[in-house]
Amino acid sequence: MPERQRYSSLALEHAARPLLLLVQHLTGLDTTFLTRIDWNALTQQVILVEGPLHLPIEEGSVVNWSDSMCRVLFDANLSYSDSVPSTFPGSAGAALGMQTFFAIPVLSKGQTIGTLCGASTEPIHIQQHTLTSLKLIADAMAYQLALDQQMQLQQKRVKVAEKTIDKLYRQAQQMETLAHTDVLTGLDNRRAFQTKFEQYLLDAETHGTGLALMMIDIDEFKQLNDQHGHETGDLALQHLAQVLTAVARQSDIACRLGGDEFVLAATDTDAEGLMHLALRVQQEFKQRMLQSGLASSLSIGIASTAESALDQLLQRADQALYKAKALGRDRAERAG
Repeated sequence: MPERQRYSSLALEHAARPLLLLVQHLTGLDTTFLTRIDWNALTQQVILVEGPLHLPIEEGSVVNWSDSMCRVLFDANLSYSDSVPSTFPGSAGAALGMQTFFAIPVLSKGQTIGTLCGASTEPIHIQQHTLTSLKLIADAMAYQLALDQQMQLQQKRVKVAEKTIDKLYRQAQQMETLAHTDVLTGLDNRRAFQTKFEQYLLDAETHGTGLALMMIDIDEFKQLNDQHGHETGDLALQHLAQVLTAVARQSDIACRLGGDEFVLAATDTDAEGLMHLALRVQQEFKQRMLQSGLASSLSIGIASTAESALDQLLQRADQALYKAKALGRDRAERAG
């Protein structure tokens, strides 16, 4: 069987249930129950109930304080009534079929934090000395109910703190992503490339793995901006980024260094393999630009560890790029 949902701490339940049974014995009422009042929300919640289900009073049920039968009694300066329908017609108690109802405030530091209540569908007279005993029982419940409320408050604070921490963590992740991402293209920025490329260089030096990279430049990018506007220039940058994202393997680094300068670094490959990839990048970029009604091309310089020292890869690829531009643009050249 599923575990019964609990609306109070186990300690409060163990302390209060026997007292609710005692109240039944003292008063002869069918149902006795303990409530908690939230003065901030102006609500009252039933947290423990003892007795048969003649009356629809359920643990966990919540009512607005303005509709509470306890408030009706307190406003009338009464502790109980054995003629609820006639004394309080239209009340919640009358609607539920109560004939007798009592409510004793549970006090903590002079504030009402809950109520000890009892109800019956029969008219039952409660003598004054019994009401005095009920007040003593309510006092006995007060300390544990106050502790229970403190626990509830702490749990709410913990949940708020957890949500705040989770929100701050997500914000930190977003800031970390933004710090390493080029906003326009979504590729790694120069900072991210430097961090990852340093690790690639270390791995290549340690394990002897091949490493190659291509430096990419959009031909006559300034002229494209001047003739068609910066929005068109941004579109060209985004097209190139989309091509690099599509062709790059998961282990490759695709990056926008700045302006119209891009780089793609790849492990376990050589200049020849990257040359084939460079030609594909050029073709797909041209197609995307033509689909946008524009003509543009790429110059690409390629260097690999086969012909260049590790600490000279970027420099050699950059030199190859300028060689491609000097030879007429729209071509890929290898460092030699």
